[in-house]
Amino acid sequence: MRKTVAALAALVACAGASAQSGVNMYGTVDMYLGHAKSGTYSSTRQDSGGNGASLMGFRGTEDLGGGWSARFVLEGGLDSDMGTGNPLPAFAFTRQSSLGLWGPWGAVEMGRMYTPMFHAVARADAFGLGTVFSPMNLAAMVDAQPGLRSFAPRANNLLRYRTPLGQGLYTDLAYAPGEAGALSQRSGALYSGSLGWALQPWYVAYAFQRAYSGSAAAPVADPEKSTYQSLSAAYRGAQWQFFGTLARSDVNRPGVGAAHLVSLGTVWNVSLQSRLTFAVVQRKVSHSARSQRASTLGYDYALSKRTALYGRWLHLDNRANSSAALAQIPVAANSGDSARLIAVGVRHDF
Repeated sequence: MRKTVAALAALVACAGASAQSGVNMYGTVDMYLGHAKSGTYSSTRQDSGGNGASLMGFRGTEDLGGGWSARFVLEGGLDSDMGTGNPLPAFAFTRQSSLGLWGPWGAVEMGRMYTPMFHAVARADAFGLGTVFSPMNLAAMVDAQPGLRSFAPRANNLLRYRTPLGQGLYTDLAYAPGEAGALSQRSGALYSGSLGWALQPWYVAYAFQRAYSGSAAAPVADPEKSTYQSLSAAYRGAQWQFFGTLARSDVNRPGVGAAHLVSLGTVWNVSLQSRLTFAVVQRKVSHSARSQRASTLGYDYALSKRTALYGRWLHLDNRANSSAALAQIPVAANSGDSARLIAVGVRHDF
């Protein structure tokens, strides 16, 4: 770990010495102390990522002239409570690793990146999709849907095109080959795209994502298709913000129903330093009594532009013996147990 960080620091120093290039180091350190409970399970924990994922990254840009530039991002996750990489065991650029060309027509990028659908849904989530306390993490559940491939926020080998930012109407398209050389070459492949309007204070977008079963290491002859769709909207005013998403996920396996999600959220900027946030998500599966409802209430207090204290209360209600799990709280299979987590934490950006 120390050797890796030292090498990265040397890379930044060398790149910064070039008059034509700019490289920045950035990151977030986030930790919370909380108490989790589900059924007979009860635990006091210190953990990472309650307000935002702990991470460290490098981004660089070289101006090529004529409105063109080359850009890269290298970003890795951290379990800041243990000082290790996320995922274990060591720090690596598992969150993002991409290189692209940007111009007046938009951007073409390659590497490991967030999918267009993740970006589309995250912009309409009050807590930021993927953070520990976001109830929208129910979108990744596969309870009562055997064969469904869990929603992928990122993809390897992604080739992506994005229209220029700041123009209102936008398109975001991506394809990741599974790189299988035998049986079906669609094994492990992924398609994703979104079309929307993003000009403050309004945002609305439709997104689509399809992922095939199998992989390059374990290809299959007839990959199953997991399909996700979403329609998201948001309004960001000075004092009030409102968010909503309708989403659907299904797999082409006979007898497996589609899951339907409804997400609603709001942010109240009480003052320049403090805000209250609330979100609720309902997930139901067709032809099944199993369903879930998750909600989160949060409070943030900014100590500065880069440091904030926060409190969170998450509650997950499993119905009809379902056993979805959020925030890494273990839920016994087919128990119908609810889960809850209450926590206080601090986040620092650098």
